[in-house]
Amino acid sequence: MRLLTALLVAICSASCVAPERAFVVDTHRFDPEHGAIVAVENHDTLSRGELRIFLRANDHLPKDSLTLRIETFSPDSLHTSEYHRLILPKEKRINPLRRLLDIPYRRGVRLKEEGTYYFTLTPTRPVEGVEAVGIVYQTE
Repeated sequence: MRLLTALLVAICSASCVAPERAFVVDTHRFDPEHGAIVAVENHDTLSRGELRIFLRANDHLPKDSLTLRIETFSPDSLHTSEYHRLILPKEKRINPLRRLLDIPYRRGVRLKEEGTYYFTLTPTRPVEGVEAVGIVYQTE
């Protein structure tokens, strides 16, 4: 009986963990002429979640903020565009040469269409030091 109870608790707690998916692309240049296109696959049209911007950068990244133009193309051909200022948090380094930044973008988001969403992330000014950029989508 205890084994069955422990098994049920383990299954319930595992099912409560919100899935997190990261969609990241490498960048060779990151400036107003060379943004990054991130493809986000969506199969869950009912859950709400959180979108975060992911950056992997080196020591040349500015220390304070970064403004991005974020364009979203949904599977049903809708297009939105907005500017979003990222306040860069204090450094979290995995080694002396790289920074990993995971910055909140939108909460309570529901991707209503099944298929591929495309996010174009373009800085408003030339930025040095960005090695990869992406979107992290975590459902609630």
